[in-house]
Amino acid sequence: MKSVLSHAGLLVLASALAFGVWSKDEKAEKDKPDLVQVWDGNVAGLESVAFEGKQRKFTLVPRKDALGRYYEIRFERETPAPAPKPASSASASGASVAPEPPKQEKSYFLGVKAADEAMAKLVSLKALRALGKADGPRLADYGLDKPEGTLKLKLSGKEQVLTIGGQTPGGGERYARYGSSGEVFAIDGDLVQILSFADSRLMERELHGFEDTDVKRLRISKGAKSREVVRLADKKEGWADAATPTKLDDGVVNWLTKLERLRTLEYVEKPTSVPTPDQALVRIEYFAGTKSLGFLELYKVADKEYLAKSEYTRAYVKVLAGSAEQLDQDLAAVLK
Repeated sequence: MKSVLSHAGLLVLASALAFGVWSKDEKAEKDKPDLVQVWDGNVAGLESVAFEGKQRKFTLVPRKDALGRYYEIRFERETPAPAPKPASSASASGASVAPEPPKQEKSYFLGVKAADEAMAKLVSLKALRALGKADGPRLADYGLDKPEGTLKLKLSGKEQVLTIGGQTPGGGERYARYGSSGEVFAIDGDLVQILSFADSRLMERELHGFEDTDVKRLRISKGAKSREVVRLADKKEGWADAATPTKLDDGVVNWLTKLERLRTLEYVEKPTSVPTPDQALVRIEYFAGTKSLGFLELYKVADKEYLAKSEYTRAYVKVLAGSAEQLDQDLAAVLK
């Protein structure tokens, strides 16, 4: 009897806790503020994005190929010159020292996954709150008298303009003024961070878009030498020669582990000397059964400088020299 009562008590307690959690979640859902639509559109209608802020600006243009949608992005950053050095005897004697100009940095890169997610939010922009129209002296209340930046988005033939102001008192949101209406909104501060630091937030660093587990077969080639390896059916990270598909090859496994560490450091829009496929240190072709998933080519273009190109990068990218060197050094053992 005691056992029955004990179990009944535990059941009542568990039910009460579950109801409490459900009630709390329902209340939290109800307490969420209703988002306010600033403008509405879809990524298919996006034509271009331009953002100009303090000491940085970028432009984005959507593209599409057989693999899907991607984005070409150009980013510019101005870095202030270092503080002047202490006065030397020359300057102390009256000679003027010209200040160093700010450093200008320009970069070109592609965005895929992170960029697509950001653009999906941008083309259908929702604000956390609408604060009414503001002009004249009231602009200073929102930091819009000296704006942090201007966003121009061309969507389905229409230009949408958003002026970015200061931070809200809590700091997690930013004030923004919609150009065509003059209405001020509080928008997600992370969106402004993405616009301001597009070079780190939007650049695609992965070399492939498919999952590693999708790959069942590889062809590794250098010049006339070529070898095919297959994934072991009972071991996710295990690889074997195609001629002996059940025999683990540790040398191939180690080499492929190093290959997985390759990441994009930067995009090279116009290499000084465009490499050709026959100059590749190695070419890897990826398959899921008979279906081709993509490729990767690795080149050495200068001392300690390696470029790679894949179906996903579309362009040449600079990769970490240390990782590329290890792959080059150990390749002979893989293609024995």
